[in-house]
Amino acid sequence: MSDFLELMAILLVAYFVGAIPFGVAIGRLWRGVDVRSYGSGGSGATNVNRTLGPKAGALVLIADISKGVFVTGLARYIFEVDAWLLATSATVAVLGHMFPVYIRFKGGKGVSTGLGALMIISPVCAVLALSGVLVALVTRYVSLGSIIGSGLGLGLLIISSTFGIEILGWHHKIGYMLFAIPVPILIIWSHRTNVDRLTKGDESKLENKAKPRRAHRSQ
Repeated sequence: MSDFLELMAILLVAYFVGAIPFGVAIGRLWRGVDVRSYGSGGSGATNVNRTLGPKAGALVLIADISKGVFVTGLARYIFEVDAWLLATSATVAVLGHMFPVYIRFKGGKGVSTGLGALMIISPVCAVLALSGVLVALVTRYVSLGSIIGSGLGLGLLIISSTFGIEILGWHHKIGYMLFAIPVPILIIWSHRTNVDRLTKGDESKLENKAKPRRAHRSQ
């Protein structure tokens, strides 16, 4: 297989694996519901948690993180030291998660799959990104924790990749910028309505029990 065909194959795998809508699938299998009809109308772990409870939410979270781990791990195995191609594959997986062909291109916000990819690209930056979990637990705002955690982890990746800094034995390459720059932009863009609600004080807080509420749709 030529290098070009090999690249196209891994990018297709990255997209179609990233696009797997685990939240929708688990919602149907767990309780026979479409989680997009409840809460925020999203298909991610947060809305599954609100609709079906923490067990289902955790399962979706792990599955979505695993998409990023699998795709980026596969890319690392194939491309080895090529940071540009590794980062491109990771970014495509996040795009697949956000715009999945299986459910009319309306997917999640990219945080969990992005975290999974970051675990392979830079475990050090991934640990920093997990600070968002603490923010979410303290403030009870998952969206705020997602934005802050992603910003910190990917911000460190941008700085360390720009200057080729080695952190705890992990060398960061300039090619990682193809992941470090577009992904936080995509994540912030996907949270634009959450940011608006946060500024107005209308954002939903993290709940300990499932409270399925019909989604309010504008269309």
